[in-house]
Amino acid sequence: MFDLKKDWSISFAGCGFMGIYYVGATSCILERFPRLIQGASSIYGASAGSLMAVVLTLELPLEKCCADLMFMAREARKRKLGPLHPAYNLVKIVQDSLLGILPEDAHVRASGKLCVSVTRVSDGKNVLVSEFNSREELIQALICSCFVPFYCGVIPPTYRGVHYVDGAISDNLPRCHLKNTFTFSPYAGESDLCPRGSTLSFHEVRFNNVSIQVNSANMFRVASSFFPPNPETMAEICQNGYMDALRFLQENNLISSESPLRSLEMDAPKPACCELVKEPAEAEESKENTHGLKPFKEEHRWLDPQLTEHLPVNIKRVLCEACRKAHTAGGLLSNMTAYLKVSCTLPVVSACSLAKRLAHWIPDVSRDMSWLYGKAGDTYKQALKDDVEDYDSEKPLRRCTSLPLGLNLCSALPMTPEATPTSGLAFTWNMQSELDHLSLTPPPTPTSEFGEATTESTTSAGRAWGLGRAVGWIRNSPHLKTDDSVSFSAFE
Repeated sequence: MFDLKKDWSISFAGCGFMGIYYVGATSCILERFPRLIQGASSIYGASAGSLMAVVLTLELPLEKCCADLMFMAREARKRKLGPLHPAYNLVKIVQDSLLGILPEDAHVRASGKLCVSVTRVSDGKNVLVSEFNSREELIQALICSCFVPFYCGVIPPTYRGVHYVDGAISDNLPRCHLKNTFTFSPYAGESDLCPRGSTLSFHEVRFNNVSIQVNSANMFRVASSFFPPNPETMAEICQNGYMDALRFLQENNLISSESPLRSLEMDAPKPACCELVKEPAEAEESKENTHGLKPFKEEHRWLDPQLTEHLPVNIKRVLCEACRKAHTAGGLLSNMTAYLKVSCTLPVVSACSLAKRLAHWIPDVSRDMSWLYGKAGDTYKQALKDDVEDYDSEKPLRRCTSLPLGLNLCSALPMTPEATPTSGLAFTWNMQSELDHLSLTPPPTPTSEFGEATTESTTSAGRAWGLGRAVGWIRNSPHLKTDDSVSFSAFE
């Protein structure tokens, strides 16, 4: 149970075209319990979730947001390669949509409450942007949060001169670990408001703080995030978001007695969402004959009315219009013709799209090229540094098969051979008298008259000190304490 007596916040996960789920969920909350959104101290968002966050922060109309999202999806489905088609520029569509919907004082109203999750390219760290000096800065931050590398382009956009990419790469559900944060996600998992998970799923994955159950429904949702489904399916996803939000409010006892938007739906006639798509001849016929209206289900020949029966009227109109445009765009013959033409038109369309993007890129060529040159240089330096470290760490050990030349036992200790021609190699020396004058600490390093240490003296002193330690070990050996005289003999 959430404590609404304290400050609370809302966090939206990134989800691409599955953002239509947020349209249905937030429309239900604004109908049933608007204080949950209007009274939030902060609204966080990553990727497509940041677009919904700015809509709710500035209290923009949801039907406009829904229409823009359906337009993006329709433009993607229009091409046979979908969003991967060279002529499809998602960043440009998002930018034009933001320019058309954001008011002039959007940055003033959004600062301090809206928090946009972005990923810094230089180090991959997550950054939450919540202060905006201008409307253009707000748009730049939102575009950076929605920029998926290689899916949206190669060169990432900038915010205040720094390159950023999709916030979902580093943190897809900002501040989800805070106790009083309502988390929204279109994937079944452990988020506060999300689709109900399957009871047969025993596994889940966490993608940058977003819990996603491993099942077929979630796999379809993930695929729909990058490749939008048909408008009928998106309308169904929108209504599922509405029903999930209603269940969330009921489970947490957050249903309000005030429903400011419910009265609009109850007062409007039931087929109101089809008024925009009626033909003039049908409208005249319905005026002459009251029984001339087609049944409600026949009016929705492109959209099953059960898919949107719980949604507000303004959202129904947008979804119904999008479905109508998709059905009137062409049937089977037009799709077959498009498939036949794609092999011929793709090179031309690709060249035109590339020329347009280059023309749009010309003002930023010098800045972006210097950035690419710097990134390439940093990558080369890092690779060279890694190679050097690997070489140093894998240097083979040197094996010594003989004693050093300086360690000459015969010359280091005084020896007196016992002269017997047939005795073999036998040496005897007096250890007690010599060890009394050996030091176990290295002697001070002699220096030249210029204050520099001589290499030869240092080497000989070090050897003498090491030899003294070795002799001291031999002397203290328990097998050699019985006699001060030690003999080494080699017998034939």
